[in-house]
Amino acid sequence: MKLSSSSNALKRRAGGLVAVVYVSEGKDADAVNVLQTVAEKACQQHGTRVLNVFRDDEYNRTGFTLGVGVASVAGHATPSVEPLKQSALALTEQALKTIDLRNHSATHPRCGAVDHISCHAVGDAPDDLAAQLAKCLGEGIGDRLKVPVLLYGLASSTGTQLADLRRKYGYFRRTSQDVGWSGAHRVGDGQVEADYGPSTIPPESGILMLGATRWVCNYNVPIVLGKCGVDADAADALAVARRLARQLSERGGGLPGVQAMALTHMIDAMGSTIEVACNLLDPSTCGPDAVQAEVERLFGEEGEFGWTVKRGYVTNLTPEDMLQQLVPLR
Repeated sequence: MKLSSSSNALKRRAGGLVAVVYVSEGKDADAVNVLQTVAEKACQQHGTRVLNVFRDDEYNRTGFTLGVGVASVAGHATPSVEPLKQSALALTEQALKTIDLRNHSATHPRCGAVDHISCHAVGDAPDDLAAQLAKCLGEGIGDRLKVPVLLYGLASSTGTQLADLRRKYGYFRRTSQDVGWSGAHRVGDGQVEADYGPSTIPPESGILMLGATRWVCNYNVPIVLGKCGVDADAADALAVARRLARQLSERGGGLPGVQAMALTHMIDAMGSTIEVACNLLDPSTCGPDAVQAEVERLFGEEGEFGWTVKRGYVTNLTPEDMLQQLVPLR
């Protein structure tokens, strides 16, 4: 996952700016196609590009990756974030019109119709450009779309991290015994400390967490229950998998720069699948191969459910692949 430095073409291009917009819809392919069409039209209008769309039917969630190339930094004026801001804002607005969180259910946690937007500088682009994008986009969403926006990472004045916000506002708290998360996202008295937008949470749209970090690799490892199949006690199996995911995480004493959680991904006639969903905060230090090996070790030592660990997968492009597609921002 490390950006190659062998290409002269890539060396000449300072880098790129990327926004990943996560929406709480993945089951309705027609709805996702409409969102993709809106994103592509907005990108065409503003000189940006849709780099990747990852639709996850089981998690009822889709990630749209939008980007723009940064032609030069040193010795020139800072490139404008406005084109990418406007592209992501158009997608976000359409998603909020399309999705009502009160009618949404999923086996993946979420806190909003547009759940999360992450901004990243890739290649040699400066990190403060991603922070600027996050703040400008957050202001636009809060003021224009009236959704509470909570900033994290480089965009936060206090250095708050995404995991901190998620724990504070109940992101990981299951709300349904059947699917995991269902209906409007509820927080205490219904108020949040928003950086932009209202402090009262609209039940139809929820809250949006938005920040800037260096590139994060999302890597998911499927775990198939083999001994009992669909008749296995799924709750017991998930509880054990969650304990092992904590051991995998840096917070639980595991691999550096790894955040992990275990989620039910699929139950069908072939059996039950749990996924260990991971954020790799520094893939150059601890990448997918290291995570795969540790998941295989942990689940291999816990033989109660006859786990079969499948090869994991990434949900997005590498920074190098993104740079190959991006047209420098002029």
